Amino acid sequence: MITEDSPWEIKPGHFGTGPENIHVIDNFIDEFDLKKIQDFCPTINEWNNEAESVYAEDGTCLYNADYWNDRQCSSDILLRLNPEVHSIVDKYIYKMKETIESIFGLKVSVRPPVIMKWRPGIEQQPHADKQLNDGRPNAFVDYDINSLFYYNDNFTGGDLYYPQHGITVRPKPGLAVIHPGDFHYLHGVSMVTSGERYTTPSFYTVVKNDN
Repeated sequence: MITEDSPWEIKPGHFGTGPENIHVIDNFIDEFDLKKIQDFCPTINEWNNEAESVYAEDGTCLYNADYWNDRQCSSDILLRLNPEVHSIVDKYIYKMKETIESIFGLKVSVRPPVIMKWRPGIEQQPHADKQLNDGRPNAFVDYDINSLFYYNDNFTGGDLYYPQHGITVRPKPGLAVIHPGDFHYLHGVSMVTSGERYTTPSFYTVVKNDN
């Protein structure tokens, strides 16, 4: 029996390799909830700085903690700073869970909410969520399907792009994006050149597959 403690192994290409698996959803977050998140984000004064980098035996970096430290408001920090916003973001993670299950015909587990801050000068090269770009596993092999929530647009740069599919997404408030986590869906973020960009990445693990 497959349970949340014993997930399916989802291999590259399981969902296909085409752009039809990239879903962009406008107005995923209600305006009232969005305003509460928008008001809160600039007030965040505590960020996670405890993660450690993970390396493979050959020295390949599987997770670069220095890149993410000092700009992730982790679930425990978020809950302490603003329980209401924690609850709101969590609500949309579960809404996305239902959306993913409907689109892909499976069951997934969720992870606690976080909020990420992207300052000027920060960019992200194209990458996969559950693998290295050459197909080897990274530190998060169960990030099977993933989503992004966008809260603001008062910044320049910071576009989401999928180089294999020729797709660029300009973040706007309330927008959500879904994509599989394997290397057929490499995605990056262009450099933020001004302002601060706030997002919630959310990662889902398949626990039941009806396909």
